[in-house]
Amino acid sequence: MTSVDHVERLRRAGWVTRAVALGGLCLLLQQVPVSYRIDFLGQVSDGASLIHLHAGLLFAIALLERDRRVVAGCFLLTFAGWTVRQLYFNDWRPGAGLFWGGATYAFALGWSLACARWMEWPRPDGQRVMRRDLVRFAGIGLLLYPLVLALMGFSIVMLSTPDSAVGTVFQMFFAKQLGVAVVTLPVMVAWRERGHPVPRTAYASHWLWLVVLAAGLAVSVWTTMLVRKVFGAGGTNPQLVLMDYRFALLLVLGWAMLRLPSHWAMAALSATLLTLVGMVAGTAEYANSPVGFFNLLHVTLELNILLLVMLYLWLTHRDRQELAERLSAETLRDQVTGLPNLKALRERVSRPLARTELGYLLLDQTDTLVAGFGLDTQAQAMDATARRLQDLVETYYVGTGQFALLPQHAGDPDLWERVVARVEHAEIDVGGRPIRLLPYLGVAAFNGSHARVVARAVVTASPLAFEARHHGELRPRYHDAAHSHLRQTQHRQLHDATEALASLRNERVVLYFQPIRELEDGRDADPRALTGEVLCRLLDERGEIMSPARFMAPLEAAGRGAELDLAVMRALFRLLRKSPAALPHCREIAINLTGQSLASMSFQVELRTLLAGSPLPMSALCFEVTETAAISNTAAASHLLTDLRALGCRIAIDDFGTGMQSFARLRELPVDVIKIDGSFVRNVAQLGKDYAVVQASVAVAKAFGAATVAEFVEDEDTEFCLRRLGVQRVQGYLYGKPRPLAEVLSDAVTEATASGG
Repeated sequence: MTSVDHVERLRRAGWVTRAVALGGLCLLLQQVPVSYRIDFLGQVSDGASLIHLHAGLLFAIALLERDRRVVAGCFLLTFAGWTVRQLYFNDWRPGAGLFWGGATYAFALGWSLACARWMEWPRPDGQRVMRRDLVRFAGIGLLLYPLVLALMGFSIVMLSTPDSAVGTVFQMFFAKQLGVAVVTLPVMVAWRERGHPVPRTAYASHWLWLVVLAAGLAVSVWTTMLVRKVFGAGGTNPQLVLMDYRFALLLVLGWAMLRLPSHWAMAALSATLLTLVGMVAGTAEYANSPVGFFNLLHVTLELNILLLVMLYLWLTHRDRQELAERLSAETLRDQVTGLPNLKALRERVSRPLARTELGYLLLDQTDTLVAGFGLDTQAQAMDATARRLQDLVETYYVGTGQFALLPQHAGDPDLWERVVARVEHAEIDVGGRPIRLLPYLGVAAFNGSHARVVARAVVTASPLAFEARHHGELRPRYHDAAHSHLRQTQHRQLHDATEALASLRNERVVLYFQPIRELEDGRDADPRALTGEVLCRLLDERGEIMSPARFMAPLEAAGRGAELDLAVMRALFRLLRKSPAALPHCREIAINLTGQSLASMSFQVELRTLLAGSPLPMSALCFEVTETAAISNTAAASHLLTDLRALGCRIAIDDFGTGMQSFARLRELPVDVIKIDGSFVRNVAQLGKDYAVVQASVAVAKAFGAATVAEFVEDEDTEFCLRRLGVQRVQGYLYGKPRPLAEVLSDAVTEATASGG
């Protein structure tokens, strides 16, 4: 074998230079004989070479070299060397022998190229030897190729006797076959693996294992030779099994295949096979009979099996290691964007960093980008952002529109401001339209290179980015001691969200009821009639009531608003079925719907199923939707509310007045009741701006043909003012605090029974 680096330099040279250099290597190998003596069916061969190493190299050149002129030049130089040796060392005279040799080499050239083509070589640069190539190599390279070359040797019958020609055929078969086995495939693998080092684990203990195995093998060989010498001297016929130590050899070669780089592993394989061939030659003379021939055939078969097994082991190990590396590399990148992810960040911090700071970048409106244009557009936008920042920071993709950033340079005091400015001023082309994604950045310092330290830095910096978005602040937010309270608050909110979800799934829902009164001479037409709003409370694991302030925001942040609304509907219908005597007194029961329910198709399906089994007529149900939710989801809200109204339900807009700039959209919604937000009602008696807002709300309600309800009515002055403004209904502590719905239903039944109704 030759050095891979040396062959690489030859590849870049011209074809003449390559032909001369490679042909020179063939001439060199041609001078390395392995002499032996054996009886080929009565024809004794003494001093012939058991292996033609140059034949294996010539075949490897035919398989690898795409320029056929180089292949032909190598064969020509080898033939010239053979001719010189025959003329000056074997006392040949020019004539028929020279012609026979030339014809043989010409045939060998054509046959080598034909076999290479059948084996689908040579291949373009970069393509490597694969496991499936071993089948063709075994059938064509190790059997058919040397067999046909050996049969060609029978043509020497023209210059000698038939017995000599038969002996020549057998000699050529073994010599060519062993030459191919020792040289061809190891050279091909080493050549094609240049630039593709096989991953390996390099520990000193592995080399210690090699020393131990090699020492054991050497002792085994020495013992075998000593025993054979002693028993051979005594006249006892030695055993003809020539590889008593093959199991130890298998271990050493297996270590080399699994631990050494490709060129060293192939060199070890070739050297081992060549050593075994030499030992075969040394033992063949023990049986100067046909038995020696069959023993040689048996050992040759074992050598070929050893070659194929070791190569299969090496190729399998290479492919498995590369697959493991590819899978490991894929886990370091986000599957949608292809950008490095948090796992890559954890591995990165184990190496030296320019600054021990971490930035958490949050891009606004990326959810809208995904919903409107798809994941491909989002991936393009994220990649464009990462490329725009690559000279300032290392970017690691955390999730939709979120990055963890590590500084590239140490001495830049305005780094994070520059990061925000660069993203803020960047325009991203989406569907032919430029858009800008607003950046919000939190920055936290950390101390150490452990993955847990960086994880804490991410946890510290990310709330700062979300807080910046909440306040619309485009300047970086830096962590300090004041933010510890913020983190505690966020942890408490997370705990509340988890506890609220558990309450919903375990049906720990308690319903309260607050009445709504008619402003008609200060009293209801029917005081026993139940008109009011259902309010939800949850019970925690200890059985204590959780106020809406604790669970509403966390549940909506977790996207579970629809789940809450369905739980309220189920709890309401259960209570009503338990009190059938109270059903005739339920005039109008108002139920709140969150904005997430409006946009959820699955919620609409579940709601229709629940309404189909309602214990109350549809006219007794009123669904309240906040003005903000209705305006934000106008299309979805209009579809759902129109369907509910068609069933006979009433529709109320809650917290009216907080989104008065969207009256045009509100006009598109079916509205029966407008509930004026309590923040305007509280101070309406002072006849200030709140009075004007309530007055305008009443006018809008009249224009929509809707009734008005004023919330948070707590004193008679407020009631008097509302009556003067034309408000039709009122709700607040002046008329009753929220009470458990079960108690309200029970009292209604009791009052009806007492009055004889």
